[in-house]
Amino acid sequence: MNTILTIIAAIIIFAILIFVHELGHFIAAKLSDIKVHEFAIGMGPKLFSFGKGETKYSLRLLPIGGYCALEGENSLSSDSRAFINKHPLKRLVVLASGAFMNILLGFVLLIVVTSTMPQIPTNQISYVEENSAAYISGIQEGDIITKVNSASTPIYKSLRFELSDTNGNETEFTLIRKGEKIKLNVTPEFKDGTYIFGITFAQKDNNIFTTLKQSFHETVFYSRVIIETFFDLLRGKLGVEQMSGPIGIVSEIGGAVEQAAQTGYVGFMNLILLAVLLTVNLGVFNLLPIPALDGGRILFVLIELIRRKPLPPEKEGLVHTIGLIALLLISVFIAYLDITKFF
Repeated sequence: MNTILTIIAAIIIFAILIFVHELGHFIAAKLSDIKVHEFAIGMGPKLFSFGKGETKYSLRLLPIGGYCALEGENSLSSDSRAFINKHPLKRLVVLASGAFMNILLGFVLLIVVTSTMPQIPTNQISYVEENSAAYISGIQEGDIITKVNSASTPIYKSLRFELSDTNGNETEFTLIRKGEKIKLNVTPEFKDGTYIFGITFAQKDNNIFTTLKQSFHETVFYSRVIIETFFDLLRGKLGVEQMSGPIGIVSEIGGAVEQAAQTGYVGFMNLILLAVLLTVNLGVFNLLPIPALDGGRILFVLIELIRRKPLPPEKEGLVHTIGLIALLLISVFIAYLDITKFF
C-alpha cells in the first residue's frame, strides 16, 4: 500500500511542479504576445488534448516533464509574434518566468506550513549554559545572532544550518545587544559526540506578518543553499555521488508518505516541506547558467543585449544540444548511484 501511495504522491508532486513551471512560461508568453502552439504536461504519448484559439492543451503519459511550445523558440521564423523576433527583455522574462513560478510556489507552500505553527523559533538567545563555550566567550541572554562568520542568519533555520557547518572551528558571531552590534569569537566544545556552543534560542508568537517574513526568508535560505551546493560541486567540495536523482527523490517522498500515514497531520506538513525543497530546487537550478536550461538560454539573451546583436542560432543550438547530452549523462549516472544506494 505504501508503495502505491508513494507512486501516487510522487506523480502528483512532480505534475504540480512541472505544471507550475510551464504555466509561468505560458503566462509570460501570452502577456508578451508570443504565439504558443502547445501547452503540455508530461511527455510521450498523448492521453488527451483540446484546442482553444491558436493553442493546443495536452496531457501526456509520462509525468517526467512538460513543455510550452513557442513559435520560433528553437529556430528562425518570419512570424512577428515568434519568440525569436521579440525584444531580448521580453524573451528574458519568458525564460525566467518558469523558475520564478516554482520559487513562488515554494513561498506559498511555506506560508501554508508556517501559518499552522503557534510559535516561531528565533535567532535570539534565551539561555546561555554556565561555563559553556558561549558563556566563556561573553555571549549573553537576549543577544540576537545576525551573522555566523560571514553568513547572514535572519532566521533560526539559517542560523542552525551555519552552526552545524562550523565543524568545531572557531566561529565569529555578529550580535545585536541592546541595539549595538558586537562581534565575538566562540570555539564550540566537543561533548557527547557533537560540537555544542551551550546556547538555547527563544521562540515568539506567530502572526500573519511573522508568517510572511519567515516564509520569505526561508525561501531565500533554500535558494542560497542550492546555489552554494552548485558551486561546491564545481569546486570539488561535493561529489556527484552526494546528489539525488528521481529515484532518490521518490525514495524521500516514500519516507514522507510513510511518516504521514503514521503521524497524520505532522507527516503531511513534512511532505509539503519536501515539496517546497523540490520546487525551489527546480526553480533555482533552472536559472543556473547551464546550456539547455532556462538559465543557459538567459545567458545567451544577456550576451545579445551586451553585443546588441544575437549569436547565430545554429551555434547557440549546438551549445544547448551539448549541454542537454551532458545533463542526460549526469542524470543517468546519478540514477545509477541511486539504484546502488537503495537497491
